[in-house]
Formats: sequence, C-alpha cells, structure tokens
Amino acid sequence: MLVEPVMVAEITVDTAQERGSRHPVRFARLRLDVAVTDVPPFGSGAEPASG
Repeated sequence: MLVEPVMVAEITVDTAQERGSRHPVRFARLRLDVAVTDVPPFGSGAEPASG
C-alpha cells in the first residue's frame, strides 16, 4: 500500500558503521515551514558524495 505524504520531517543520519552495525536514523523535528510539494520524491534528490 502506498502512503500519501502530508508532512515533512527533518531527520539526522550518521552513515558511520561501528562493529558491523549502522548508527540509527533519528527524528529531529517536523518542518511546518516546508510543504510536501517542496521536497523531491525519494530517490530523485542529490546523489551522495561517497558511496
């Protein structure tokens, strides 16, 4: 089932690995100043600097 986005959330992500496991993704805050239409769909944004 697909979901319809209605809010934008800011998250923090640490791509480091420690003892074979990744650090968690953490919720930072809701971005009430940003509309859902201002955010590009997942996978169509900027490419990571390393990968």
